[in-house]
Amino acid sequence: MEQNDSFDHLFVKGINANIHLITRGDKNGVPVIFLHGITSYSYSFIKVLHRMPEKYYTLSMDIRGRGLSDSPKEGYLLKDYTEDLLNVVNALVDNPIPPILVGHSMGARIAAAFGSRYSSLISGMVLIDPPINGPGQREVYPNPLSMFLKQKEAVDQGEMELFRSFFPSFTEEQVTERAEEYRNNSVHAIIESYESLLREPFQVFIKMLTTPVLLLAAEFGDTIRDNELQVLKRLNPQMQVERVKGVGHMIYKDDPEQTADFIVSFIEKTIGQLS
Repeated sequence: MEQNDSFDHLFVKGINANIHLITRGDKNGVPVIFLHGITSYSYSFIKVLHRMPEKYYTLSMDIRGRGLSDSPKEGYLLKDYTEDLLNVVNALVDNPIPPILVGHSMGARIAAAFGSRYSSLISGMVLIDPPINGPGQREVYPNPLSMFLKQKEAVDQGEMELFRSFFPSFTEEQVTERAEEYRNNSVHAIIESYESLLREPFQVFIKMLTTPVLLLAAEFGDTIRDNELQVLKRLNPQMQVERVKGVGHMIYKDDPEQTADFIVSFIEKTIGQLS
């Protein structure tokens, strides 16, 4: 994955973990914090980041256990992730506008958990295809943990032909990008994050959100079924919901241009309502 020099770097020190973010744009503009999924990292959003207006202060976070952030042997629950995000938001607190959170998959769950507790610290959030697993809900995630671990092992051992076999429809560029993501992921982070994904709540956080929310649900990938989407709508009737056609779970990679358009439109509408 191309990691060009068009980004600056921000390091935020915390008690339990130091967090790294890549940044671009106007530091006095609306902060937009991107939170990636379970086996991604900050640069996974690169195609969307380059489509964000320079007037925003765009930040993409290496969630703990990924990229240049700390990788402890344990501590990959929502409470750990939200603590790290709180430290990041604290580093931006002198900005005139509270941040917008943009989370994909696990990152969307982190954003919802954070927003349910710290609503006054953010302006709103975009949730991109969050898994709806949790107590009393669907118990099985579309992809098994063993799949992630086999792919991670293949990359770590340099078995690229084996790794390519997991992605028969991928281009060589896409395979290279995916391998780089796995290189920037800790095995401890993947395992504990996956297990917490199945056991920690999500729906209650949606119900508790009081800030503006846009939910983007993929047409394909089986992350959010129609009946599950209806439940989320009932839990938070003010939430804007879009079923994005023609894309799978990796919405922002399948269609980065449309994803950026959704995000920018939401930000402009939200900030306009606040001003």
